[in-house]
Amino acid sequence: MINKIYILKSDTKNYASFIQDYDPDKTESIIGLAMDQRWEVFEKYEPIILELDGSDTGKKNYKLDISGSLRPFYILSQQALEKLNDILVEKGQILPVITESKRKKFFGYYPTNPLAKCLDREKSIYSEAERGLIVDKPVLIAKNITEEYIFSIEEDIGCVFVTDKFKQRVENAGLLAFDFSREIELS
Repeated sequence: MINKIYILKSDTKNYASFIQDYDPDKTESIIGLAMDQRWEVFEKYEPIILELDGSDTGKKNYKLDISGSLRPFYILSQQALEKLNDILVEKGQILPVITESKRKKFFGYYPTNPLAKCLDREKSIYSEAERGLIVDKPVLIAKNITEEYIFSIEEDIGCVFVTDKFKQRVENAGLLAFDFSREIELS
């Protein structure tokens, strides 16, 4: 039984994050491309170039194991993938990325397991965008959540959710920069 659900995000106060280095006149950002995918597997994908962006406190190093600044496309360290591989591979796509890190390898992660009929539209706050709904305050229907660890919902083009079981796995593995401060209301 799922007790708590969180939005998957990274701690930008204490850890650096990645931003995409690209020319907006020549290509769309990975954020836009990921939203266009609507949780489907990338058939055509070119590795994106990432640049390290300092934390809110100015720290700029590769200690992080997750960066959520490009969500719904996440950047995960090789260690995070190794510790969570059994969960992530079944629920999404692992993609190559390019960073300047010499010691630590990073990968892109894009979830491809959306659940249907999980958004309580009466209690949630959202707006309609060209690509789909942008949900500012999701309220999820607990009985329709069938995933134990990580999932997205068909109704929202940009949010990824994790359960308390996922949080426990991250904490037990000692992974850094995961932020579980945004708990989601269930109906």
